[in-house]
Amino acid sequence: MANESGLSSEGSHKLRRALPLLIGLACLAIRLAYSYERAAFPFQVDYEEGNILNAASLIVHRLTPYPAPGSFPYTLNCYGPVGYFLSAVGVKIFGLSLFGPRLLVLMAGAGTVFLIAAITKTLGNRWDVGFLVALSFLCSPLVYYWLPVLRVDFWAILLSLLGLYIFTKSPRAWPLAGLVFGLALLTKPTAVAAPAAAFLELLAQKKIGRAFLLAGVTCGAVLICTVVLGRDFVFALLITHPDPYSLIRALVFAVHYAVYGCLLLFAITFYSLARGFRWTERYRLACFYVALCTFSALSAGKLGSNTNHFLEWTAAVCILCGLALSYLFDTNDLLARAFAVGLLSLSAVFTGVSQRAWRDVVAEDSGCAAAYDFVRTFGGDRILSENVSALVLGGKPVLVSNPFVVTQLGNSVKWRAGSMEELAQGQYFDLILLGDELKHLRQDGKWSVELIDVMGHQYAPVRYFQCKNAGAAYIPNAAH
Repeated sequence: MANESGLSSEGSHKLRRALPLLIGLACLAIRLAYSYERAAFPFQVDYEEGNILNAASLIVHRLTPYPAPGSFPYTLNCYGPVGYFLSAVGVKIFGLSLFGPRLLVLMAGAGTVFLIAAITKTLGNRWDVGFLVALSFLCSPLVYYWLPVLRVDFWAILLSLLGLYIFTKSPRAWPLAGLVFGLALLTKPTAVAAPAAAFLELLAQKKIGRAFLLAGVTCGAVLICTVVLGRDFVFALLITHPDPYSLIRALVFAVHYAVYGCLLLFAITFYSLARGFRWTERYRLACFYVALCTFSALSAGKLGSNTNHFLEWTAAVCILCGLALSYLFDTNDLLARAFAVGLLSLSAVFTGVSQRAWRDVVAEDSGCAAAYDFVRTFGGDRILSENVSALVLGGKPVLVSNPFVVTQLGNSVKWRAGSMEELAQGQYFDLILLGDELKHLRQDGKWSVELIDVMGHQYAPVRYFQCKNAGAAYIPNAAH
């Protein structure tokens, strides 16, 4: 009888140990399933998606995503070639749609989760804690919003973390880490935190020669790509960001959209500091990474930027929190298990809330099918659209991609067919598809005040739709 009681107690103990893992795996599966559902949504949910899809379409048709500035059609792609070529792979495999490239973004997000866990395990020696913080990253509200939106961020984060993992796991493989860091920069130029953190770590180890060799490999990869793609690529990467900067804007994004999702992570880290968690050789790289990500995330202050600039920062915070929580477990702190349960519970709550928010997004875009059909069946081909995906998927030529960047560049570029204001003044466009009515566009900065005034005089509304970036259609006054 006593033996049966012992077996029952042992089974109960194993169940208690397995339950958190089962809950975590369930949250992971549900979160990825939600993301897959979002990937299958056939309409654009973010402004940049259309520009990236257009770049992918150009590559599939063996055209450059970096044509000469000012050449017509006006095509300006502001990121490195890696993300555009990955998008083209998605289009090549799955056909011309947003689904294929988004699916690759989703895969990058899943890979990011694995790498957060792996780096935490390498530096903190705890796979269970690594899994917890990686899960909290995937289920955070910020990541929910951006995964799997067709942008280059998750590809850049995946490559940055892969470089860090190689750097920490196999120090002798630093040339490979440097090459991966270079690919991250060629995906998104703000992905500087990881290579800079590795550089500082080598300096702190007094391996000065190796530090500069690592930097040389990273910069060399970028330089080779620059030589191959030429000055048009340099212009696209460096000159197409003239929009004004506001530190207040960056801080508002940080407080309202990034920090609040990391409050428990901060609580764990600060408590660990109070309990003796300190800057050591073991944790130094993660500290460098968080500090540098904090600076690179401030690029969100640019007018054309958004909260996606805090995604890598969130990943870095998760890694540092994982090391702090590992320290609490190693020192048998009484609150270690409570914090772990809190992370798991919060991930479960965020997982449930995110699906309800996604239903709201679908409801807000209930008119997109009508808007896309209107573009596809429209008689003319000379269309200016804020929603570039509607043109690409509707089989219409993209005359202006990216319209926001064209607006911000203004007269600094010689537009060979004329500026957008001049084209609109001459009623060149048969149709203009805007995100909202003209009277509501003066505050968001996507279109110049001059262009809005010209469109108000030369064009008249013909249809309205309940669709993001495609809410109002205008045709020339004479044709109305």
